[in-house]
Amino acid sequence: MKRLTGKRLALLLLPALLSGCAVLGSLRGPTPVAPAPVVAPAPEPIAAPAPRAASAPVELPPAASTPTPSKPLLEVPAPLPATPGLIAVASASADVKGVTVILGIRNTSSRPISFRYTPQVNWGSCELPPLVAVIRADGKAVSAPSMGGRIGCTEILLTRTLAPGDTLTLKRMLPPLTLGTYRLTAWLDAESAGMPLRVQAEPVALVVR
Repeated sequence: MKRLTGKRLALLLLPALLSGCAVLGSLRGPTPVAPAPVVAPAPEPIAAPAPRAASAPVELPPAASTPTPSKPLLEVPAPLPATPGLIAVASASADVKGVTVILGIRNTSSRPISFRYTPQVNWGSCELPPLVAVIRADGKAVSAPSMGGRIGCTEILLTRTLAPGDTLTLKRMLPPLTLGTYRLTAWLDAESAGMPLRVQAEPVALVVR
């Protein structure tokens, strides 16, 4: 009789227990929701670097130039007042050894003429007259050989006296020239009676083959 009562009680209490479980289940916290994925903000575009302003050119001080040894003047000299009675005639020839220039000075007056001259720098050396200038066919002066420095000519005074009708012949050798056509001018610078004297011949043509 007791067992039946216990079973009955159990059957009677079972619905209540089931409903209690349902109530307890409903009392649980909310079902956890998966967190939303964190989306990283898109990186801001990196601005391209602004172009650098062009810097002003740096001006360098001029390099110190090495003094160039002076060269002899090859320009045809300006004529001086002619000495009455003196005339000059020039000639030139060229070969493999160089250029030969001859200047002849003649006294055409009826009296003797005396003058003196000294060695001068011409064509890169200290030489006796005649002095010579060489110009190409296109009008450009031909450069003389460079000198290693200033040349001091020896103070040698040469005195000549030309009697009426006499001729003084002066000879000069120049370095070889390249092929072409040239114009040569030869002259003598001297002193006569305390006054400067220049006897200059007419230019002569020279063809180097």
